[in-house]
Amino acid sequence: MIGERWWFWAAVAVVAAAVVATEPRWRRLAAAVRARALRARLVEEGGGAAVDARPGGRWSETWLPGLLAGAWICGSPWIWGYDDVEGAIATDVVTGAAIAAVSLAAVVFPALLALNLFAGLWLVIAPWLVGFGTHEGPVGLSDTAAGLVTCVLALRGLSAAASRVGPGRPGPVGRIPRRRA
Repeated sequence: MIGERWWFWAAVAVVAAAVVATEPRWRRLAAAVRARALRARLVEEGGGAAVDARPGGRWSETWLPGLLAGAWICGSPWIWGYDDVEGAIATDVVTGAAIAAVSLAAVVFPALLALNLFAGLWLVIAPWLVGFGTHEGPVGLSDTAAGLVTCVLALRGLSAAASRVGPGRPGPVGRIPRRRA
């Protein structure tokens, strides 16, 4: 079990400190990616709405913590030593990979974070529905805690995305085709 090794927790602390220290940098990176997607018309602003592509406030971007939470969930069976429990690996690896992928895609398509909300709720109840939450140790606790963190990150990301959409400049509602004479 990797969770019993001191160096593992030192590495986790270093990664957590790096995420906190570089938060403004990855917030600007996400804003640049979002602005490029808007310019390339990969994402279309709705009628009468404008998307503010500038970097938001502190912790307005949850894609990197979501990506790391997905990686943590994928590795949980080996971190906590329950890789021999039936159903645990499939549940954690599939759900963790989905959370990581959705977190990355949510930089451009933030509505996808609703999927992470459902994935987090699944993680909260999966250990007992699948049947591996009744074992001793951190088997169910790890998934439940990671599920709650995922839900909080998804709600924070959805809230920040909603605050980036504001009223756009006035323009025509539609176009009437002109007949040529």
